[in-house]
Amino acid sequence: METIDYSEKVPGLFVVHNAVCKSEEEELVNFADTQTWSGLGISPNPELKRRTQQYGHLFSYRYRKVLQEYGPFPDNCTFFVNRMMENHWIPNTPNHLLINEYNAGQGIMPHIDAPTLFGPVILSLSLLSDCIMTFTNQDQSIDILLPRRSLAILTLDARYKYKHSISKDLEETVDGITIHRDRRISFTFREIIAWEA
Repeated sequence: METIDYSEKVPGLFVVHNAVCKSEEEELVNFADTQTWSGLGISPNPELKRRTQQYGHLFSYRYRKVLQEYGPFPDNCTFFVNRMMENHWIPNTPNHLLINEYNAGQGIMPHIDAPTLFGPVILSLSLLSDCIMTFTNQDQSIDILLPRRSLAILTLDARYKYKHSISKDLEETVDGITIHRDRRISFTFREIIAWEA
């Protein structure tokens, strides 16, 4: 593993390369693909135009709030949660896992993860495909390469002041590196700090 500090470009942003190995990536992807996906008309969150899974808690994108507590994460994720805590990538054990599937031509609009609902650190693990995450703040726009099997750690300004997004482009270039987008699965770990019973 190698941690890249991007704080000079985006304060509070770190990317851990090879946060998982190939066999661990395969295990996580196989786990996701054997579970039930929602989105694309399927509840919960049928309004989403991509497939998702949620563990720990159910967050509603339509109502922008946490609706339900699900309980512990699946055992398949335990090794990575342990790794997060051992490396101090997040201050408290995460209690929300969002799995997103992005097929070629799918992205996500600029946004900041709900500051009043989620804690001070957002962790996003990229599997199967490289991508570029764009961070915007007023008139600034910074493209950051997220290699396959890397972990993006958003803290401080990267967490609270910069919107982050992923384009729909099938081909992207950053720092002279051209990426041909393919299916990408992300595991986003967060700590829910407030929710309605």
